[in-house]
Amino acid sequence: MKLWRAALLLPILGLLFAAGGHAAADTSDFTVDDFIVNETLTRTDPQGELHVMEHINVTFNDYNHGITRAVPNRYKGNTLKFHLNSVTTDARTPTQVKQSSSNGNVVLRIGDPTRTVTGIQEYNIDYTLQNVISFYGDHDELYWDVNGDQWQQPFTRVLLTLNLPQGLQLFHSPQCFTGSFGSIAANCTIAVNGAVIKGDASNLTAHQTLTYVAGFDKGYFRPATFWERAADYEKPILEAVTLPVVVGGFSLIWWLRKGRDAKGRGTIIPEYTPPEDMTPLEAGTIADFKVDNRDITATYIDLARRGYLRIIENRQDRKIGKDKVTYTLELRKDDLAGLNTDETSLLTALFTTLEVGQVISLNELKMKLYKTATTLRKTVSIRLTTNGYFKSDPRMYAIKGSGVFIAAVVAFQLFGGALNEVGNLPFIGGLIVAIVLLLIFVRLMPARTAKGVAAREQLLGLKLYMETAEKDRIDKLEAPEAAYAANVGAPARTVELFEKLLPYAIVLGVENQWASKFNDIYKTPPDWYSGNWTAFNAGYLAGSLNSGFAPAVNSSFAAPSSSGSSGFGGGGFSGGGGGGGGGGGW
Repeated sequence: MKLWRAALLLPILGLLFAAGGHAAADTSDFTVDDFIVNETLTRTDPQGELHVMEHINVTFNDYNHGITRAVPNRYKGNTLKFHLNSVTTDARTPTQVKQSSSNGNVVLRIGDPTRTVTGIQEYNIDYTLQNVISFYGDHDELYWDVNGDQWQQPFTRVLLTLNLPQGLQLFHSPQCFTGSFGSIAANCTIAVNGAVIKGDASNLTAHQTLTYVAGFDKGYFRPATFWERAADYEKPILEAVTLPVVVGGFSLIWWLRKGRDAKGRGTIIPEYTPPEDMTPLEAGTIADFKVDNRDITATYIDLARRGYLRIIENRQDRKIGKDKVTYTLELRKDDLAGLNTDETSLLTALFTTLEVGQVISLNELKMKLYKTATTLRKTVSIRLTTNGYFKSDPRMYAIKGSGVFIAAVVAFQLFGGALNEVGNLPFIGGLIVAIVLLLIFVRLMPARTAKGVAAREQLLGLKLYMETAEKDRIDKLEAPEAAYAANVGAPARTVELFEKLLPYAIVLGVENQWASKFNDIYKTPPDWYSGNWTAFNAGYLAGSLNSGFAPAVNSSFAAPSSSGSSGFGGGGFSGGGGGGGGGGGW
């Protein structure tokens, strides 16, 4: 039985090894036997048009699908406007062609991805380039690489035929160079016969090219006009602006239709209470469309002043530098019937068991309550939307905006193919601008209903009351145009008022101004805060909560971290011309 199984396995393993050998074929292991180029120069384009026909014979030493041919699409700042006319092969060689762009090159991948070939193969590539002539004070010039210095394969023979148009006069005798980029060796021949220039080179190694330079009398070709040069940049300009225009235009229409608050009364007057039944957490979300960490901090302070928690400040004296301050929280009530779902989730997130007297250090909770905060941001946003404060869930605009952006990029890719070109700077620039525009509009899109606007205006009125010093308030009351005159019944300053509104002052960012009005209000420290009694007052309390307690809470709810010169006069060299490029196998 074992021998029978082995007999079956051997052919299978042989096939697998054969397939593995094919997959691991060295597609760079080949020689270019003949690279024969026939070029025809015309002034179909006033800056020179070059019709190029390449006949490439190769010998593959391993299995290849075919060859790649990379032709530069820019030279001396000009777009060469590559146009592929045809690709043909001999009867044994697949002729499928895939054209793409990479690093400023037009890349042709010739061959069938489902077939491999080996041995001698033949490829014929016919293409046209424009803007090939360079202009100097005393002559015009065609300075060109024939095969290019980016091939990793050796060339047995490179042959050039350049056909010149009738009426074009040579400036002086053409020159040729061979070798890698920068070489001034001339292991080549070049000759003129009437309107034909012929050149050849033999036994070029990898990264070596045949380069020629031919100069012409001025007047036959002409430099591009401003508008012709501008037309050369039509495609990159379109690539740079299309995506921002589409994304920005759609976003603007989206914002005009959905992203503006309902109209409010337009005048902010002092208010002395928050909107009815609105918690600090909800007030902070109404103010800026999101649950901030300061809103969570304010909720814990609100729970403390209502008797559910005690905030304990632990100060360690240091001889040098600032004292080290840490915070612990003590549970004072285990009956949570009086709390809403937000407050219950925040309290239960702190304590594993709801036992009165249980103490937890905020240092131990660093980045451990991230999921609680994420859930809270979702539920508060949904509830306020359901209750009619927001036109739609503010969190969803980021998701919708991402969808719009992805759709725009996909459409741009399908119709423009811009992503095919690695290093396409115009498109990348436009992409960055589109992302910035979208981020701006995503921030602007959340909108309040009439109910939400009324709540926000009441909160702004409360903020106005809390941040305005008593003397300033009296001065404004006495001014004939004072907005304060609409509501002059300010409540008396009491500990109860200070503590009740302190969480709202925190979410509105005016806790220090609010505390400054109550520095002398405490006769004894509150029972919900244990700290430095000798220096205690309302200002100390607000400062401690803001500079010490708030950062400690924030760390608990933070997300965890995740891990050209002319070719003549001694300036010419191999590889310094236009065209050329390179190629390889695949």
